[in-house]
Amino acid sequence: MNTERKALLLYSAAVLVTTIAAVTCLRLLRVTDNWAANALMFVPGIFAAIFLARSAEGFRPVGWNFGKLSDWGLAMLLPSLVLATSLSISIWLGYAAFAPTSPTVKSLAVHPIKLALKMAIYLAISIPFAFGEELGWRGYAQPRLIRQFGLVKGLFLLGLLWGVWHTPIYYVMGVYPNHPIAGPFVMTPIDNILAVVPMAWFYIRSRNIWLPTFLHAFADILWGFSDLLWPKSHEVQAWALLQAAQLVLSIVMLMDLRRREVQEAKLGLQALSVHGLNTAPDPRLRGAQCCYEAEKFC
Repeated sequence: MNTERKALLLYSAAVLVTTIAAVTCLRLLRVTDNWAANALMFVPGIFAAIFLARSAEGFRPVGWNFGKLSDWGLAMLLPSLVLATSLSISIWLGYAAFAPTSPTVKSLAVHPIKLALKMAIYLAISIPFAFGEELGWRGYAQPRLIRQFGLVKGLFLLGLLWGVWHTPIYYVMGVYPNHPIAGPFVMTPIDNILAVVPMAWFYIRSRNIWLPTFLHAFADILWGFSDLLWPKSHEVQAWALLQAAQLVLSIVMLMDLRRREVQEAKLGLQALSVHGLNTAPDPRLRGAQCCYEAEKFC
């Protein structure tokens, strides 16, 4: 096992063990406050900061610029379209209906500007918590998992790790009261595995950590308010429709990521050829070289 894989294994163990220990303490102390659970979102980021500080490249590769304005627009548009599509079908099939769950939410529903302002406030509050996760999952783990296992397998492992990390939090805090076992242990990992590709797509495309942080917070707020305004009478069926929409988006984005990967490999091989090198020294480039040569042959 090489050094990077050992670091990934140690990072994963540290995050999972710390989180499980924390939620166990919350359970023993009978703490049910959502803020206590939200504080655990900083665990992946704290350990990522420790591991990044000890690495040779440091924090620079994480990406700290703000990228293109168009990418930020897409980060708001795509989750809105996914939710609108799945929610519309859920309403049509009778799995959800407009029925605000409290007088406060009902009053907001009839005042769109107040609703938008309330969502903006919660979005601003959520961004630091989302950054706690994103520095860990995207900033630290994602590039290393892709380097070690390839794009598809690396993202699958990241999504699985992301989902399993959520499981003890959701189980102890009772996030799925109607499905206390299936929700945290089945539905949550599947959701994170499907969400990991769009998150990776935005991070790779923008090359900055702030965009996936914003996307993470924005999607959480969007989904949260949709549940308050359109509560689900058939939670599993509505969830399945949302996952189907996420799956379609993930397939399209994964194909685009693979295309980008092949293009970058071609550019790398062409650069090696210009310098008179016939064989790529990097194992990943050697694999890409085989694919590229096969493509040329066909």
